[in-house]
Amino acid sequence: MRFQVEVSWRPGSPYQLVVRTVFLLTLGACKPQASVPGSTEVLVTGSDYAFQISDTLRPGQTTLRFANAGNVDHEMGLALLRPGVTLAQVMDVMKAGGSPDSLLDGIVGILIARPGATTLGSLATDLLPGRTYALFCNFQDAPDKPPHSALGMVASRTVSGAR
Repeated sequence: MRFQVEVSWRPGSPYQLVVRTVFLLTLGACKPQASVPGSTEVLVTGSDYAFQISDTLRPGQTTLRFANAGNVDHEMGLALLRPGVTLAQVMDVMKAGGSPDSLLDGIVGILIARPGATTLGSLATDLLPGRTYALFCNFQDAPDKPPHSALGMVASRTVSGAR
């Protein structure tokens, strides 16, 4: 007798929903994290379906926190775009069903917050001068609904100034 187990990681799959639920419950047990000493603290606020963040980001050590002012779960993903790449180019690739990986230098990190909550943890990074960072939320409200990024929950900021 043979058994075969197939795991699907497509957005909205039962496996993804279980992992996300366990992750959110684990976050609830975490203790608040203090900012990195000497870093600039930036609060990013998410709503249904947009980000609010300062128009100006300065280079150097930065600690980001995420507040969810919306009515559904949201994530704040932060990605470093390759030099010369714009958020519009990334969105065009995604709308065409492609992967934006070749347009990114990488994912800096992700913070997740329930409705009405602010993350207990934070994301500490060294923002690079002249570089553009993209914020995104790829959560879906249901398996048959579009990701929040397709509903406009994306933003980008170019770091200005010298160290």
